[in-house]
Amino acid sequence: MRKFFGKFVSVTLAAAVIVMFALSSDDKWCSRVDKAFDESVLGIFLSESKGDYGRYATGLSGQTASVSADSGENGGNDGNGGNGGTGQVIGQTADTAPADRATDSDYQETGKICDGTRVEGVYACGRLTGIYEQTEGVLVVNTTEVTDEEGKKVNPADKKVKCGDYILSVNGRTVADKEELSEAVNDIMKQYDESHQDESNEDKRTVNIKFLRGGEEMSADITPVRMDDGRYYMGIWVKDDLAGIGTITYYTKDGRFGALGHGIGDGTQSGNLLYANSGDLYSMKLTKIKKGKAGTPGEIGGVVYFGKKSHIGTLDCNSNLGIYGQLDSDELSEYAAEDTYYPVACKDEIHTGSAQMISEISGKLEKYNLEITNVDKKATDTNKGMELKVTDERLIELSGGIVQGTSGSPIIQDGKIIGAVTHVFVDDPTGGYGICIDEML
Repeated sequence: MRKFFGKFVSVTLAAAVIVMFALSSDDKWCSRVDKAFDESVLGIFLSESKGDYGRYATGLSGQTASVSADSGENGGNDGNGGNGGTGQVIGQTADTAPADRATDSDYQETGKICDGTRVEGVYACGRLTGIYEQTEGVLVVNTTEVTDEEGKKVNPADKKVKCGDYILSVNGRTVADKEELSEAVNDIMKQYDESHQDESNEDKRTVNIKFLRGGEEMSADITPVRMDDGRYYMGIWVKDDLAGIGTITYYTKDGRFGALGHGIGDGTQSGNLLYANSGDLYSMKLTKIKKGKAGTPGEIGGVVYFGKKSHIGTLDCNSNLGIYGQLDSDELSEYAAEDTYYPVACKDEIHTGSAQMISEISGKLEKYNLEITNVDKKATDTNKGMELKVTDERLIELSGGIVQGTSGSPIIQDGKIIGAVTHVFVDDPTGGYGICIDEML
């Protein structure tokens, strides 16, 4: 991460939910929620990054929040979140702020709305939203030792795969999630056991996995270990999705939106953007605000409803400059009836002085006063094109200033949208960074 202004050093925790290849949960009503966020089954993986300056002000991937999910149908209210789901705690403690993120060239930027054409105006949004993304393949978080049925400790995947790889297939069998990966490995090994009952050559008991590393397809042979429960393990911690809370920055008259003002990291020590094949926005209900203070950034908590009734939009791009996609028609009509359509400011029009931030952090959309204290029109880190200070006593009293979950809050100056909030200073929650709007567009 390139240094910018160089004033506030932070330690960032990236929380990612992980699971080994045998899952013990029997709850099938919504696999992307119960498999991803049941801490009693999966546990929490923590990684640290000490190279960043300022912490992302988004709740991804670690917003403490209660998550409800329905069966994918239009379930009725049941007191557990309004969509027929069961509330569960994400339990993640901080957002992902990679120390060395992937470059924009690693990802297609088709989701950006301008494609090199000048955008005259957009609706400023500022609404909080639940964000869900599913990985392309199964993301490797780490490798580990496992103990075989004879009590011997081995690390089958050591130096075969590494953190940040995406497993695509096992012996040619495509795997899209953790369950499919576990099933593929065990099916293949059981078939081998049945057809080679008299053979004792363990070296042949391998599976071939294909995976992506830095966009390049690679392969490796791994010898799974049978543990005392009779199942086979490769000693790899994996995950296949990510969820959290963020803020929609803007949308166009046809419903194309941009949010966050920075990318969503994969939550691992690799420091890469999440390589996702699909994603969605969902409505959320704000339930609490943890005020920020010097040394401890604040955060918002809420209930996110994963279900058809609560679907807001679809994601199609995760880049360093933000996430992009299409709002559903119902939400577009509802939002546009309430929000203000602003001209887009060129970078040269942004100046130090008073500005306003639009946010739903109080439970309703409001404007809060800011001071733009510095503008770097040639910033090498585009997520930090401007430095800002919260001057509104209402926001300081409510949250201490900028908190995690508010990344993407639009910034207005001189009647134009000029950018979005992206970072909070760890040592001073009233200060932070923002991205210029023309970078996001």
